[in-house]
Amino acid sequence: MRKTGLNTIYECAKEDKNIVFIGSDLGPGTLDNFKEEMPSQFYMEGISEAHVISMAAGMAMEGDRVYVNTIASFLTRRSLEQVALDICAENLNVTIYGNGGGLVYGPLGHSHTAVDDFALLAALPNLVVLAPADANEMREFIKQSATYEGPIYIRLGKGGDPLVTEKKDIKIGEPLYYEKNPDSNNLIITTGIMLQRSLDMAKELDVNILHYSTVKPFNTKLLLEHVNKSTNIVVIEEHLKNGGIGTSVCQELIESSISPKSFHHFHLGTEYIDQYGRQEEIFEYLELTPEKMINVLRDKWGL
Repeated sequence: MRKTGLNTIYECAKEDKNIVFIGSDLGPGTLDNFKEEMPSQFYMEGISEAHVISMAAGMAMEGDRVYVNTIASFLTRRSLEQVALDICAENLNVTIYGNGGGLVYGPLGHSHTAVDDFALLAALPNLVVLAPADANEMREFIKQSATYEGPIYIRLGKGGDPLVTEKKDIKIGEPLYYEKNPDSNNLIITTGIMLQRSLDMAKELDVNILHYSTVKPFNTKLLLEHVNKSTNIVVIEEHLKNGGIGTSVCQELIESSISPKSFHHFHLGTEYIDQYGRQEEIFEYLELTPEKMINVLRDKWGL
């Protein structure tokens, strides 16, 4: 997913000389072709996340369309003031491209895991928050970001994630609906790479799926259209309990006076995870594998 996104930024930059890439302490060889072919559009800074955000803001004020890339947890937590005041308050054309969303950097501990990024950024004005499920969504979002007016945050998966979306359906702000059974009363609402797990669960459960690759702005119209046809609602996300799409779903249900028969939220808990390990190992520890989640829902729904 990351490689696809970076290559798409490179392709867009070849078409638009105002597109600029700023990396913060990325690995050797990252986008060497970009650096060699378009040196005036390529910058590689050191470990200085707050600096690169303010640098991007200044360049955007001069008319550039800027992409900033490094580890998501550092771009969101360490640079939050600069993102809020320098970029979002000014509604600038800066795309924040965050590596290692969710538990990708689990072997390095909670300093590196971006499990609160939706909550931190969703409150900021003007900012669009995206969580693609696969390289198809990543490619299309980068292409669309090249002409989008305003700031964007994109959460990256680890790479190598299965392709589960179709290019023709992908658009910022539009959830994807996967209908297994038009008569089903069960709905899974998900985002990011959890779409793959949801699709795996749909092989064993009678459920339809609503995938929110755009976390913010939250598409209320499609949510209400589908929850009104469902009695059992499930939210699955790779994020802490508070401030993610589960919070958005609950808020909209309450404001619309909708009370499903049952509601269940699969999430990463309410505290930073004290385990070190690969993403899949932590999912297993938290009982967020498709098999474990299927068992929970079967018990809850009496299947």
